Amino acid sequence: MTVALPVLVVGAGPTGLALATELRRAGVACRVVDRAADRPAHQARALTVWPGALDVLRRHGIADQVVASGLTMAASKYFSDGKLLATVRFGDGGPVPVCEPQPTLERIQRARLADLGVDVEWGTELIAMRDTGDAVEAVLDGPAGQELVTTAWVAGCDGANSKVRELAEIRFTGKTYPRSYILGDGDIVGDVPRDEVHYTLHRDGVLVVVPLPEGGLRVFADATRMPGAADVDPEAPLTTAQLQALADQRAPYPLEVRDLVWSTRFQVHLRRAERYRAGRVLLAGDAAHIHSPAGGQGMNTGIQDGANLGWRLALITRGVADHERVLAGYEAERGPVATQVMRSSDQQTRLWGVRSRIGRKVRDRVLARMGRTGFLERNVMPAMAQDDLDHTASPAVGPNGGRRALGVGVRDVDVQPLGETAAVPLRSLLTGPAHVLLLWPGADVAAARAALAAAAPLADRLEVRLLIPADAAAELANGPEAKSAVVVPDGHEPHGPLAGCRAVLVRPDGYVAAASPVLDVAELLAPLRPAAAPVAAPLA
Repeated sequence: MTVALPVLVVGAGPTGLALATELRRAGVACRVVDRAADRPAHQARALTVWPGALDVLRRHGIADQVVASGLTMAASKYFSDGKLLATVRFGDGGPVPVCEPQPTLERIQRARLADLGVDVEWGTELIAMRDTGDAVEAVLDGPAGQELVTTAWVAGCDGANSKVRELAEIRFTGKTYPRSYILGDGDIVGDVPRDEVHYTLHRDGVLVVVPLPEGGLRVFADATRMPGAADVDPEAPLTTAQLQALADQRAPYPLEVRDLVWSTRFQVHLRRAERYRAGRVLLAGDAAHIHSPAGGQGMNTGIQDGANLGWRLALITRGVADHERVLAGYEAERGPVATQVMRSSDQQTRLWGVRSRIGRKVRDRVLARMGRTGFLERNVMPAMAQDDLDHTASPAVGPNGGRRALGVGVRDVDVQPLGETAAVPLRSLLTGPAHVLLLWPGADVAAARAALAAAAPLADRLEVRLLIPADAAAELANGPEAKSAVVVPDGHEPHGPLAGCRAVLVRPDGYVAAASPVLDVAELLAPLRPAAAPVAAPLA
């Protein structure tokens, strides 16, 4: 069967846009379709970008824009009974989240994707698909009518009500919390610093106040027991008077609700797809897992899902001998992350809803103690950051693989490329769409040259960097290997879990695929070797 398209991405939210950007950076063709007519500019359910997602956006070249247009947060504060219980400080070596409304983030992502040659096809819905074993026949219904597309892979990034998941007949199991919630954005005034998020754990339900980058505040709350709840029409829009009454009931300081730009009522669900893959159909983001907004993890988990799946599909499209091993790593790595996020958000949601006097007193004492001792900064916030995940159990990683390379096993230092006058951070050499083989040959120039020769046939998917001491630079300066060499500070070598390794293979997401104590890299590079038969789908 002739495959016209490598990847069809269904859903143009942060997850789908991250996935498509990863594909296009690698030169792989894709289409991105979304059944919505467009994306409303002011309806932002998600607000928080944590460091793990920001790392993806940095590789995509847009992190600086996101940080500049958002608010860098300095602290979260927790109140109960009108009193401050705990303060969690961000920074000082710990993770720093950025408040960036989802529509703004998506606009930046779409612009980057357009630069890479792909525009979102709005008003285009997936209505049917059939997996033939070697391709997927997908029927799209768009502005010009119905269209049959033959694609190698379908990526379902189309949210909690995923059509892709439905057509793939993947069950979505879990629960719905027996409570109702509201949020309102707008001209809301209160004593809230622009770089702080405030949580009030009131006996009638949580109240969260978040500053918005363009001014005003967001108020999010459990509305189950809001004033006059019995007389509220759950289908009617939230009014300023209703939100004002709720703020008066719970806020530890005066809040004035002057006007609402956008508001919504909703329920919270905790659900997960029974599997992330059915043949040539894969799920990512909210199509694979949904949970409470507690902790602001949904958008971040989805962006990293998309990037993790994107580089795998790009590698498979180029042709790799064992593509099943490559794909097996997707759910094996992202599934445990979703499990942890769901568990954490569920715990927070249940703690928000404690109503008994004894239960509230115990919760408040424990939270206050965790705040005083720094437990929240040391233990809870790093987990929410999602920037140092453990993939060591993944079937797609080899010996010594599975952890982030920089900061965990390799120091990020300034390096001097041979022939260049300016030094660059080592991290800047690990932001491309290809795998990177880092080699520490020392004075063994012959072994370095042999490793470069072994890597040469994989140049379409692999870059090589020789990290050499200054006294080895002269011997390599005029050879063909000079373009791969960078001078590192004396004593720079892998440490921690990579101690003793001289060859480290780094994936496009910055995690170690495998590492070896020897410079014979044939076994290390074996998972990247191409399949015997050429790939039918075009790269671009």
